[in-house]
Amino acid sequence: MHYILCKDDKWTEVLKNEIDADFKIKCSAVEGFPLIKIQEDIDLKNEYIAFSTTALINANVIPDNSISKQVTEIEKVLYPQITGVSLVNCHVYALTQKYGILETGRADIVKGKIITALKKKGVSYLRKGFDRSIPFLQILILPDRSIVLSYITKEELNLFHSLISPFVGGFNNVEEDKKAPSRAFKKIVEAQEVMGKSIVEGEVLVDLGACPGGWTYIARKNGAKVTALDRSPLDIELMQDESVTFLKQDAFKYEVSEVVDWVVSDIICIPERILELIDYWVVGKHCKNFIFTIKFQGQKDYGILKRFKNLAKETEYKVILKQLNANKNEVTIMGSIL
Repeated sequence: MHYILCKDDKWTEVLKNEIDADFKIKCSAVEGFPLIKIQEDIDLKNEYIAFSTTALINANVIPDNSISKQVTEIEKVLYPQITGVSLVNCHVYALTQKYGILETGRADIVKGKIITALKKKGVSYLRKGFDRSIPFLQILILPDRSIVLSYITKEELNLFHSLISPFVGGFNNVEEDKKAPSRAFKKIVEAQEVMGKSIVEGEVLVDLGACPGGWTYIARKNGAKVTALDRSPLDIELMQDESVTFLKQDAFKYEVSEVVDWVVSDIICIPERILELIDYWVVGKHCKNFIFTIKFQGQKDYGILKRFKNLAKETEYKVILKQLNANKNEVTIMGSIL
């Protein structure tokens, strides 16, 4: 069974409808929780589910029991799969109605016992961050105290690239930054973490529709040189920054003479216009990395996601399509050239 999570239970029906439409199946929702179950015979390799935050692929279900007995069952399933493995990503968490994703309580006890069991087999777990080049172990404790166990190899992790989140349970809350010109800065911070790739010093970034400058602010904070386009000026400090070139012009008509490191966009526009940007910047290979927000006016717009998914499968970029925690009625498409 595959278990697909979304941001919260307000998005469960949207996620369910997306999966039903794309895979021509009737999936089931866990009532009251942001969780969808899909039969494991549905092949999710190299697929995109926009309204998911993370997924537990090819999962085993271990019924409610004492923690010790559940851990014993986890070991039986896990040990044959970790032969020759020395390091894994390990997320253990519980799904609760009141608090959402929790790593404390029962989840913390289970994680402690699993880490001890892994050590006995010579396997360590990554203590900080997320590494897409090593296997991924996820243990989800459901409200009925049954356990969902998913283990995928490093090769499989690459095949499920867009479905997996580096955050525990797909949940992330970017820290506030009072110096940022807008709260939109959280999107570009989270997107970089999801990609596992950061804007770095000396890179060149183009910010389309940049006003008031939340994304330009993060790019400059990371040391990039920015060309910012908008019809309205940025925050005054950014306008005075010598490493920010502000151009008062149409972001959809802007072209570059050479490939840039990053192009980003949080423009308020219909999704079809973001497809135009992807056609120039991504299909045309005018950037090495990109982050675009796709904004919707209502559910009637969600059908266009199929076009974004088709482009993602055809391009030479490694693409992730996902609703970020910082997104509202929108999803983010991001990627890097292979």
